[in-house]
Amino acid sequence: METPSGKEVPAKRMSPRMLNVLTALIGLATLVLGVGWLIYTWIVHLEIPYFAIPLVLTVPVIVAVAFRNCWD
Repeated sequence: METPSGKEVPAKRMSPRMLNVLTALIGLATLVLGVGWLIYTWIVHLEIPYFAIPLVLTVPVIVAVAFRNCWD
């Protein structure tokens, strides 16, 4: 991006601390959604989908890393 005087302005970036906090919050929010879904299916269907437990634990990490890579 250039200013009217012809000088380039560096792109504004988030601070590393803010990026770390947002990454952690997104990971935790995804984990809470997954655990909530597990509890909901357990109550409604009276069984725990055992195949989903590893997914609920690993998907938040994948989502947080994908979010982080969007900003790096």
